[in-house]
Amino acid sequence: MSPHRLRVPGTPLLGEPLAVRRFGQHFTPEEIADPSAVWPTDGPHEWGERCCGLACLRMLLDFHGLAVPDRLPLLHHGLALGAHTPKGWLHAGLVRLAAEYGLQGHASAFPTPVPLQELARAGTPSIVSCSFRFPEDGRQGGHLVLFTGEFERDGEVYAGFADPSRWGADHAAVPAARFWSSWTGRAIVLTPVRASNA
Repeated sequence: MSPHRLRVPGTPLLGEPLAVRRFGQHFTPEEIADPSAVWPTDGPHEWGERCCGLACLRMLLDFHGLAVPDRLPLLHHGLALGAHTPKGWLHAGLVRLAAEYGLQGHASAFPTPVPLQELARAGTPSIVSCSFRFPEDGRQGGHLVLFTGEFERDGEVYAGFADPSRWGADHAAVPAARFWSSWTGRAIVLTPVRASNA
């Protein structure tokens, strides 16, 4: 079995991926037309292409039952914290931003997908760094999605995800080998502050 399809003995794959409500990364026509909106340099269309990390954060907040901020205030907050660079969202910056809304955790490199698979089985989705549309041509990174767990379909292992891109509106799973082949080995794991302080 491929290392990308490893199973931990005694822990079966999820029957279904975690139920995560998908949030899109692009600003809506109503948001763009709002005369009171103040946009960062480059405007709403360019920033919509860059907000995958913020959308994943909004999905996690919703999943954990926390208040979900609107897209534009969250963008301004992230920029004020220095969480974005010309190369994209800093994973540590997203962790700092998440802490402002009741989540805590870490951004880490993982040698294999197994820890993320175990987290999903235990009920915790994670933000993973992958390539847009999960190509199998060696490209890794450049996009963030929420990994929701693995499951079997017709004898094949699939990875479930919530992808904030427009493509992701119609796609929520791909074969696990394809998913992990475009993964950078980096992920952000966030859980509610109350969970560790209970």
